[in-house]
Amino acid sequence: MRIAIIITLVLIITLPFLATDAMATDEIYRWVDENGVVHFGDRPPAETVAEQVVIQPGIRSDTTPPSGSAPADSNQSPEPQPSVAQQIRDERAKRRAEIEENKKMVAEACAQRRKIVSQLEPSPRVMVRMEDGTVTRMDDDVRLETLNEAEAYIAANCNN
Repeated sequence: MRIAIIITLVLIITLPFLATDAMATDEIYRWVDENGVVHFGDRPPAETVAEQVVIQPGIRSDTTPPSGSAPADSNQSPEPQPSVAQQIRDERAKRRAEIEENKKMVAEACAQRRKIVSQLEPSPRVMVRMEDGTVTRMDDDVRLETLNEAEAYIAANCNN
């Protein structure tokens, strides 16, 4: 009876050390056979060349998320990341929207400049309401300068 207790104690004490030693010395090898099939194993084959796979500590191979990163609501899954192709499509759509917005702004500016030309061109006497509410005649030099600026903008930016 005494021998059984001693053997049991020795096994209980040494078994954890043996298990951790076995885990610490685990090695994984990778090789490709003559058919091009990739194999993994704990012992390299004798007939082919195998390379040892280095496993980074702390990297999990299972698909379950770590305990700290679980979503707050178990019914909600985390948002999947878009693929590279989807990211490219999104960027193109964003650029197209920006171009359309820019075209819209240029069209509005062209309409404003055309309105200025239609008001200033036919009449040398243009009446202007000032900020204080008084109405005065626009100076001919200011009128021609404003008219020339509007026509230059139309020529440069408005396709018509």
